[in-house]
Amino acid sequence: MNTTRKTLTLAAMVASLSLLAACSKSDDASAPPPAAPAPSTAPTPAPVPPVTPAPQEQQSAPADQQSMQDKIKESAAAAKEKAAEVGQAVSDKAGELAHEAGEAANSARESVKEGAAKADAAIQGAVGDSNSGAK
Repeated sequence: MNTTRKTLTLAAMVASLSLLAACSKSDDASAPPPAAPAPSTAPTPAPVPPVTPAPQEQQSAPADQQSMQDKIKESAAAAKEKAAEVGQAVSDKAGELAHEAGEAANSARESVKEGAAKADAAIQGAVGDSNSGAK
C-alpha cells in the first residue's frame, strides 16, 4: 500500500512538472542545443530571416502588463474591504444572537423556577392534606 502511494505520488509530481515545463513561457538559455542533423544529399533550404514584431507591440505589452497588475491590486484591495465589511456584519449579528440567547436562557430559568415553586407548593399541599387526614 505504501509503495503504491509513493509510486502514484511520484507519477503525479512528474506529470505536474512536465505540464509546468510545457506551459512555461520563458526561453531556456541553458537548454542544450539540438543535435546536429545527419548529413543528407538533399539541398538545404535558404534560411528565413526571423520576423521582428513592430515596436508598438513591444511597448504596449509592458503597459498592458502594468495595467493588469494595477487592476489585480485594486481588486485585491476591494476584496479585502468587502471581507472586512462581511466580518463586521457577522460579528454584529453574532453579538445580537448571543444577547438574545442569554435572554432566552434567563427566561427559561425563570419559568423553571416558577414551575418548581408551584410543584413544591402542590406537593406540600398534598402531603399536608394526607397527613392531617391520617391523624
